Order: sequence, then C-alpha cells, then structure tokens
Amino acid sequence: MLPFTSTLTSAISSPEGTYHYSLARTGAHLAVISSDDHIRVIDPSSLAVLSGSTSPIHDDGVTCLKSLNEARGDIVATAGRDGAAKLWDLRQGFGTPVKVFRRNGGPILSLDACEGRGLLAVGTELTGTNAEVVVWDLEGCEKMTYVESHNDDVTHLSFHPTTRELLLSGSTDGLVNIYNMTITDEDEALHQVINHGSSIHHAGFLNDTAIYGLSHDEVLSVYKLADPDEDVEEPAPVNFGDVRGVLGCDYAIDVLLRGRRSSGTGILVVGSHERQWVDLHSLKIGEEGKWGLGGEEAVRLVGGHGEEVVRCLYLDDASATVFTGGEDGLVKAWKPAS
Repeated sequence: MLPFTSTLTSAISSPEGTYHYSLARTGAHLAVISSDDHIRVIDPSSLAVLSGSTSPIHDDGVTCLKSLNEARGDIVATAGRDGAAKLWDLRQGFGTPVKVFRRNGGPILSLDACEGRGLLAVGTELTGTNAEVVVWDLEGCEKMTYVESHNDDVTHLSFHPTTRELLLSGSTDGLVNIYNMTITDEDEALHQVINHGSSIHHAGFLNDTAIYGLSHDEVLSVYKLADPDEDVEEPAPVNFGDVRGVLGCDYAIDVLLRGRRSSGTGILVVGSHERQWVDLHSLKIGEEGKWGLGGEEAVRLVGGHGEEVVRCLYLDDASATVFTGGEDGLVKAWKPAS
C-alpha cells in the first residue's frame, strides 16, 4: 500500500464546526461547498481562498456542486434544499447567478450537468408522494420530468459518458434507473431498472457499458448496461457485498471515475475512524475480464481527518495530489510519502 502524507491543511476561512461537502475542479483552481452554505474557490498549491460568496448561496442549505467545464473552469452549478439550481460564472463572482432553475417540488439532493450536451439534471427529496428527476437545457427550458420512477429521495444523477440520450438516477428506494431522454412517455423512457436492494448513496457509469451502485450500508455492486436488443441476456451483477468486511474500513466515501471513455477504472474511497486513515482502492476489469476490487496499488492517506468523517475527495492526476474535505472543518492536500 502506497502511503500519502498531508502536505497542506487549511480551514479555508470557514467558521468552526463547518463540514465540507464537495470539491470540484475549476480550471487551475478548486471550488468547495460547505455546511455554512457558502462556496469558496481555493488555490490548490496553497489552499488559500481566492474568492467566495459573502452570503449563503442557497436559501435553505447548499447540497450539490458540479463544474461544467473542468479545463476552462469558469462555470459551476450548485443546488440546494431551497429547490433551486444555479449557474455561477466565476469571473463575475457570487453576487448574482447567471441562471436559476427552480422547481415547486422538494429540496434538491443531487445534480449533474453537461456543458457539451447543454443539459442540467436535478433529483429531489421525496415530498408527499413525489421524488422528481428534472432535466433542463442550460438556457432554462425544462426538457423532461420523471415523477413516478422513484418513490424515495433521488440521491445521485449521472449522464452517460458517451451516449447522449442516457441519464442515470439512484435513490434511497434501492433502485438505479437509466432513462432514454429522447422518449417523452416516462414508462417508455425507462431503458433499464436495477434493484440494488438497499438505499443508494452513489451510482454512476464506470465506462460505456458498466454501472456501479454503492449503498448507504456500504454494499458495492457492478452491473451491465442493458443492451437495446431484448434477446440478449444480461450477465449477473458483480456483487462485492459490504466493503467494510472486505476492506477493513468503517465507511465508504465515494467512487471516483477514471478512464470513462475507454476500459473504465473506478476508485473506491473508504475511511476508518479509529485507525484514522483514508484508503483508495482500484475498481477495474482484470485480465480475465472480471471486475476486481483492491490490490497492491492501493493508496493510504495516513492520518486521514482524525476520527472525523471525510465527506469529499478530488484526485488531481497531473500533480499526483489528493484533496480531501471533512467534518473536522479542514481541507487537506496529500502527496506520496516518498
């Protein structure tokens, strides 16, 4: 296991007791959303705050952050419990968003955006009998709404990496749905329904044909995207079970995606409270064409965020640096110990 040590630590000018929820690349910088309902842009070489909001960016709690163009990094999207999604131009600051998307439904819990396709999607908390998936174009025109496909909170959304019409949603009802957005009827639009069996924490596409599901009870599985030819029998999922027993961790944080347009490699990030580390394990296809988890190439962030939960992580391949944010109110940068 390759050890990484913390080279930089910063509270990024946030109040004591702040949790950091999400990290995103914005050109040469990083953006962070936090439990004080602010967004900050930081310099990854020093963790100094370069800019940020002077007041809460959502009326009832920010929940999501997405960069629309990591390389250029000028536009980011956020969403919140106020039922709104917003686009921000970092060149103009955080005084006024350049676009606001709003629903009368419940608080927004998940978001994905794709500038190349001109689309933004949100998933809502269950309100009454509805948990919605809503897709807009980036001009603000609502394109489609799915209100019957989930019966609990929509916790994760992901556009397919190459097939423009496919959108994935995951929910605490245990389902992972894939929609064909070119079909208007909701029932007909369901390209595939996967029953993971327990509440979905994260889900997405590992590559063009593989889907992962990670539940709140730390169960990880990999599924095959359904072939449009109904005569083709899909293979059984690869079920890794509860990763706490497999990897000796206390909780799973996220699955990071690498090489999405080719063979597809995922990185499962897990943590330990008592032993105070964060580990990064590969999730990839082996020589025999089977998905495998873990291996000698695992990375350990020695010390982690102490006994506190790590909420978010960003891996910068170019600089071989890992950035983490946690419930201890700190953002950290990590590099190989050697």
